[in-house]
Amino acid sequence: MDQLHDMLVAVGQWAWEYLVPHSESTHQPFLGFALGSMGNVLKSYVGFIVLGTFIYLFFLRRKGEPFSLLGALKHLFPESIYTHRSFKVGLAWLPFSWVANFVLFAGLTIGAGAVQVWLLRHYGAVAWAVPAGGWAVLLQVVFTLLGADIARFAWHYQGHKVAFFWEFHKGHHSPEVLHPIFIRTHPVDMFIRLLYMNAGGGLLGGGLMYLCGVEASATGALYMTYIGAILHVLQGFEHSHVPISFGRALDKIFYPPHFHPFHHGAQLKHRDKNFGITGGLTLWDQLAGTLYIPEPGEKPILGASMEELGDNNPHRTLWRFLKGPFFAAAATIRRTDRPLQPSGTS
Repeated sequence: MDQLHDMLVAVGQWAWEYLVPHSESTHQPFLGFALGSMGNVLKSYVGFIVLGTFIYLFFLRRKGEPFSLLGALKHLFPESIYTHRSFKVGLAWLPFSWVANFVLFAGLTIGAGAVQVWLLRHYGAVAWAVPAGGWAVLLQVVFTLLGADIARFAWHYQGHKVAFFWEFHKGHHSPEVLHPIFIRTHPVDMFIRLLYMNAGGGLLGGGLMYLCGVEASATGALYMTYIGAILHVLQGFEHSHVPISFGRALDKIFYPPHFHPFHHGAQLKHRDKNFGITGGLTLWDQLAGTLYIPEPGEKPILGASMEELGDNNPHRTLWRFLKGPFFAAAATIRRTDRPLQPSGTS
């Protein structure tokens, strides 16, 4: 086991040094980066409890109800959710979810910078440059987040609008309860998502950095780590019953957590809506005509479709969740007499 551990660390260290400028890679060794990223995932659970408790006690607690931390925890972790069959099926997916979160987080942190460095080494510097300092760091962060946001929206839109990809993405929508403990995603869907966000997002973000004369820096990557950790906590509320809004005005610009449960709605009016992610721009949904702003107090019925709830849920076991999409996706290739988007997708 020690030899395997050493080999994995060595491979990771090689990739880390290859992707990040050598003069900066020594600031943070790969193993420390990996442990720190996994730590951020675990901290997001603590963040959900702390922030969720505050929201409950000061905004959601019923009038006259006692100021109780136990009451807040009962609200955050209701028995109806954590004893539901959907939760039990997804619980087995938790270790894979942790690994996927690390890979995604690492790619977002270094992807755009790696592309910028590659372009700089192969094509030389552009005729103009942003001086190193605050503005350069700010632009590095903005371009990295913007590239990832556009790439993720493209992946998500494709996952719903193309029948073949929907069958792999559908497993993320088949749960009938939402919770922040883990996000159930089929491995094929996760691979496509990582490809879009790490490669596509890296190309977009790194390309913008290169064209604008912004040089990648360890400081920018560090700020990305901080921002990523904050967004990861807020994104945990996307898959929960605890509503968080940025305010009516900001909700029209930046995607808030409470928009996302309606993306998981089984009702027709909620299907194929709100493809964005917390902290990202609602602009893409507005341009695609897919933005859905819920009414005050509105709650969605959760599931892939109204026809696939309860005993009709195609992913009632972990094995069916993993195996089923391969057969369903293959069937979409043979069907040539139907539209790309399956009837009843969400």
